[in-house]
Amino acid sequence: MEQDTDYMNIRHIKNNTTAPSEREQEPSYAQVSFTPRSPQQNQGPEVTPGKGKPGQETVGGKRSKKSRCLIVVGLIVIICNFAIITGLMVQVLQMNKEHDAADPLNRTLAIALRNLTELDGKFQKLSETARSLCPMLRICSESLCPNGWNDHNLHCYRFSTEGGNWDSAKRQCESQNSHLIIINTEQEQNFIKKSIKNNRGTYWIGLTNRESERNWKWVDGTPVSFTRWDQGEPNNWYGNENCAVIRRASWNDVSCSNHFRFICEERALPCVEAADIEKYCS
Repeated sequence: MEQDTDYMNIRHIKNNTTAPSEREQEPSYAQVSFTPRSPQQNQGPEVTPGKGKPGQETVGGKRSKKSRCLIVVGLIVIICNFAIITGLMVQVLQMNKEHDAADPLNRTLAIALRNLTELDGKFQKLSETARSLCPMLRICSESLCPNGWNDHNLHCYRFSTEGGNWDSAKRQCESQNSHLIIINTEQEQNFIKKSIKNNRGTYWIGLTNRESERNWKWVDGTPVSFTRWDQGEPNNWYGNENCAVIRRASWNDVSCSNHFRFICEERALPCVEAADIEKYCS
């Protein structure tokens, strides 16, 4: 019995030893049985985007590119708006500058127009005044110089027949709206020489050095630019010869208190034809 028991134990160990090898054999298709599961059991684990690394990288990359595009577009829009606003501001400033520059010109034009209007009114009044002088113009057109005066080169000359000192002669010429003769050219000198040729008298001329010796001036204050002094003249004989006379063809200095005839001079009236006067005054 003990042997049988030992035999059975040994056999049992063998059976246990060979069992794993037998279990390691793949089961056949017929031996496999499937147990159906519920739909909830068939579903795999739910993957939430953004929680796993692969999902986070994919979604994050798309969002990053889209964000960068939006930022670039926004910057472009801001820059364009800034450029437009800047351009408008520059244009407004330029227009204001041109307007400011045009204001003085407009004021100047307005002032010029006002002055022109005033000038036109004054011209109309002047025309009316000139028309009132038509009778006088008719009389003046008949002669360049007053009656009894000699004309030469648009100047009138009166050779007096009465005598007096230099100051008296000066006053008489001034009373007739003229002055003692002023001889400025050789041509005028020759005219005077010819006019007194037949009369060997002596005539006062409008030349004196009373203010300063050797500083001769004409009665109108102008300096001497032309002279015809006689030989050795002026010599200030006796120290009191401060006025000048013309004798025959030359000048001489004498005392201003001496009595001589004199020559008055005035500018001739402009020559106006009678036809022109009638045309204007009609």
